[in-house]
Amino acid sequence: MLFPGGEFMKYRPLNNQALHPLRGGAWLILLKGILLALVFSLVMLLVISLILYLTALTERAALYLVYGVSIVSILWGAAYATRRIGTRGWLNGGIIGVAYVLLMIGGGLIIVDDMTVGWSLAVKIFLGFVFGAIGGMWGVNY
Repeated sequence: MLFPGGEFMKYRPLNNQALHPLRGGAWLILLKGILLALVFSLVMLLVISLILYLTALTERAALYLVYGVSIVSILWGAAYATRRIGTRGWLNGGIIGVAYVLLMIGGGLIIVDDMTVGWSLAVKIFLGFVFGAIGGMWGVNY
């Protein structure tokens, strides 16, 4: 392919990955990343509940542990999936983060019936996207 100066193109993306839209296999990898994040969260939440039951840890301190587990889960799930996909780390990671938050909120609605829709929910979804995008960029680049 010639460029305006008459030079031939020297760089070509591996298998033209940057030029193709997501294929069916990429969606399966995204689902694996979401599932990995959810399973990791479930296991770690069981560990936190066991620690809360067996020690004098307050529920206020456990709340921060739950937020930390959620962040690590999103980062790990996004990095796992985007490392295998290889492109668009911020977008694919953000999708994983938003899906994770929505699934966790949906699971919480099964347990607790009253939930208010407001800025708190919007902030959680936004932060899910941000941490997912960070994990996605980390997965693609490292």
